Amino acid sequence: MESDPNFNHDASYAPLQDEEANVTLFSKAGFLSTMSFWWLNPSMKQGKDKILEESDIPRLRYTDRAQSCYLKFTDQLSKKKHMKGTSESFSMFAVAEGEAAFKHEGYALAGGLFLAKCLESFSDRQWFFRTRLIGLQVRSFLSSAIYQKQLHLSNAAKVTHSPGEIVNYVTVDAYRIGEFPYWFHQIWSTTIQLCLALAIVYYSVGLATVAALIVIILTVLATSPLAKLQHKYQIKLTLAQDKRLRAIVEALANIKVLKLYAWEKHFKNVIEGLRIVQDPIRMIPDVAGVFIDAKVNVYGKIAYVSQTSWIQTGSMRENILFGSLMDPLRYQEVIRRCSLVKDLEMRQVGDLTEIGERGVTLSGGQKQRVQLARALYQDSDLYLLDDLFSAVDAHAATSLFNECVIGALSRKTVLLVTHQVDFLPAFDSILFMTEGKILKASTYDQLLACCQEFQNLVNADNVTVGSEKRQTKYPSFRESKTSKSELQRNYDEKQLSLSLGDQLIKKEERKTGQIGLKPYIQSFYVVVLGFGASRSIFSTLMTSLFRAPMCFYDSTPMGRILSRASSDLSVVDVDVAFRLSTTLGSVMITCSGYVILAILTWPVLFLIIPMVCLTTLLQRYSFASAKELMRTDGTTKSLIASHLGESIAGATTIRAFGEEEQFFLKNLDLIDRDASPYFHNFSANEWLIQRLEILYAIVLSFSALAMTLLNFGASASGFIGMSLSYGLSLNVHVVFVVQNWCLQESSITSVERLEQYMHIPSKAPDVVFSHRPPPNWPVIGQVKIRDLKGITCIYEGGQKIGIVGRTGSGKTTLISALFRLVEPTEGMILIDDIDISTIGLHDLRSRLGIIPQDLTLFSGSVRYNVDPLSEHTDQEIWEVLEKCQLREAICKRNEGLYSLVMQDGSNWSLGQRQLFCLGRALLKRSQILMLDEATASIDNATDSIIQKTIRREFAHCTVIVVAQRIPTVMDCDKVLAMSDGKIVEFDEPSKLMNKEVSLFGKLVREYWSLSASASI
Repeated sequence: MESDPNFNHDASYAPLQDEEANVTLFSKAGFLSTMSFWWLNPSMKQGKDKILEESDIPRLRYTDRAQSCYLKFTDQLSKKKHMKGTSESFSMFAVAEGEAAFKHEGYALAGGLFLAKCLESFSDRQWFFRTRLIGLQVRSFLSSAIYQKQLHLSNAAKVTHSPGEIVNYVTVDAYRIGEFPYWFHQIWSTTIQLCLALAIVYYSVGLATVAALIVIILTVLATSPLAKLQHKYQIKLTLAQDKRLRAIVEALANIKVLKLYAWEKHFKNVIEGLRIVQDPIRMIPDVAGVFIDAKVNVYGKIAYVSQTSWIQTGSMRENILFGSLMDPLRYQEVIRRCSLVKDLEMRQVGDLTEIGERGVTLSGGQKQRVQLARALYQDSDLYLLDDLFSAVDAHAATSLFNECVIGALSRKTVLLVTHQVDFLPAFDSILFMTEGKILKASTYDQLLACCQEFQNLVNADNVTVGSEKRQTKYPSFRESKTSKSELQRNYDEKQLSLSLGDQLIKKEERKTGQIGLKPYIQSFYVVVLGFGASRSIFSTLMTSLFRAPMCFYDSTPMGRILSRASSDLSVVDVDVAFRLSTTLGSVMITCSGYVILAILTWPVLFLIIPMVCLTTLLQRYSFASAKELMRTDGTTKSLIASHLGESIAGATTIRAFGEEEQFFLKNLDLIDRDASPYFHNFSANEWLIQRLEILYAIVLSFSALAMTLLNFGASASGFIGMSLSYGLSLNVHVVFVVQNWCLQESSITSVERLEQYMHIPSKAPDVVFSHRPPPNWPVIGQVKIRDLKGITCIYEGGQKIGIVGRTGSGKTTLISALFRLVEPTEGMILIDDIDISTIGLHDLRSRLGIIPQDLTLFSGSVRYNVDPLSEHTDQEIWEVLEKCQLREAICKRNEGLYSLVMQDGSNWSLGQRQLFCLGRALLKRSQILMLDEATASIDNATDSIIQKTIRREFAHCTVIVVAQRIPTVMDCDKVLAMSDGKIVEFDEPSKLMNKEVSLFGKLVREYWSLSASASI
């Protein structure tokens, strides 16, 4: 994998090179300290004295950090080999039988055996430590390379590599490959040891060795088919895990839509069944995305505002600065021009308030204004604005256009992609596109005069507005300029008044102290019941996640969930049963070894008993640090997954701003933060094992000495051979027990992390059996809102109600309350005189229809996306598609209803996705239908189709329309105008228009003013 030639590796890591105060002592350790792991003692002592936090864990030395590994890995891979010592059994036999070559030879041989075992321990520990270290470097390199690669993936490549799969590459596959160096050296070293053992046996028993060799060969031949079968199923397991994670990512990323449609249970079952439709197809990108991906000669710095808002997890300030240094004057000017001043004043800590993952605490219009502020602050040369004004109301659109496009960007090159014609007269040139091709390029007046298709587009907008229009005045940059002194004073005052309070995104919780019995019980459950138990854990986790309230997803980064759904679940699927069973087996073998040694050489009991006590004390001392290191490793891995997922979603924006280096640098830092606890964890394991090996070398040497001093009689050789055999193997088994126990503890940590999300509190049950609504509820469709945060109103059955207000006024929140995505703390909502808070969530949501703001399609077929529950016939679906004017487009595809829909509906246009959502509503036929700014991002023609279809098909239903476009609500029976979460007015549109002071009337006039320029 090639590195980016434009990436400045040395400069990128400069900030990290300054942080040398808390670097691991391994970087300065001498020979003896390295061989004995003495450098780790301070960390071990600190872990015993207190609960380790991430800040207590030293940083890796520079050689082992991600950036260094990324640079050197392709050139060479360090390989260190260590050989084991040989046995001294033959001399022991002679001494025990009274044939010593010199006086005190028994003592010399026992001492020699002790030194040989110590040398073996030192070499083995360094061998295993170094192979683990190489594996860590491999893991860091792969994680870095995958991250950089995803930043440059083409649109076609994104089709075959979903976000979930890419996260899986890093959190599972890269970690598995990191284990390869350790096991690779085990393969060849085991082969050498086997050959040496056969040579020794041949020296002792001669041709009888052939029998042992035949048994070994037969064993290898017998296990070879099993190994191939295991490999086959391992590949299937890996593919199944990829499919599972892809489905989990898709479902949880759109959990709000699933809850609105009451589809959570179905999608949970789909994930558990792993029924995912996959087939590569070329992605249809948007115009601005193509501009960024194409090879175009662009001179200067680029800024980009995407159609689908991309907001980073963090504060509003971090999103606007986007890695740039703070310039208070420019920052305040940008805030003012993007109409964010009032939004910041309403927040407890202003622009330092966390706005959640994907900006969940912001409205659609607020997200778009934050995006614009981010672009404006960069002071670029070329601005790419993709459908900038669709998510904001007319007043905000006019303000943003005047302040930003006409004002701040008056001397910049601006490319605006839009389906709206309102602002087109102000542009120097217009590229008119249809069906993916540029039909005409000219000025607005020339296009209006000579292009019939463009005339039709403008006329469609005129018909939609359908009222008198007035000329819009575009102010110059200087008309509303604020003085620098005033901006500086405002900024300083705000900085003095801000103090960080409670933030939405909390630091990830991790358990501390003793692990407890519950994870062990669950692990034993997995061992006893095997696959069924693993599936049960997975099912419990999915049920908990799908039933979790929206506030959980608002405050929990997706990376935290994905790290559990990928790496932790992989551990449960593959490792838990194997590690626990091998650990228990090793314990049994070790105990039997102790018993045999005690029987044959009873004086060794004086050493075995204290050695067992010392072993227990050492393990507890070591594990005090190890368990916190393992827990920290889990939380830091979540950060990698979160950053990776966020970067995948915003890759186009990152590339457009040229900020790949900044994000890659952050990724390197996160990889190092994750690698450090892992490094100190396996170092602690080697520290412990080495000390145990020295202890058991003492036991073995003492046993050997006892053999030379005790009289075994005629059977001396047999007893001594058996004793040495068990004594030598005891050392191996003790190490094996400790190693597997440490690995098992790591697995237990994964079970512990899964346990945290297996019992997320749910706000309400899906079904309240004692209070279920009638099967045909709602019949009338009357909605009564009483004292809901100051809102009281009645929507009569069969009426069409419009809800309007400025961006952030609470319109969408009201819809969320009707679906109980947020539970009201006061007041109530009654539908046909039934309090919706008294019935189950599924009973409520499954009876209401909605066309949501988020145009969400899922991987699968057209049929699956319109009717995922398979409740309708093909004929019914075709009739609905005909009404939505989608039938022709689908018939052009050979598969018909089974035509492919890619993840997020990326192979269908935005308008077509909106019509799919309309089709779902038509199939459901609910008495109450809600439209949550459903047509904000589509063209007027598609909007007209939707409005006509709704008027025709839902003529006798209650229709509640939340809209930015004023014409959408002009034919409503009543209009509810909101501001700051409260009702300002609620009456018929004509009556509101005739009032002298009316918020609705003001919004109508603003919309007309905005559209006036299109007819001039």
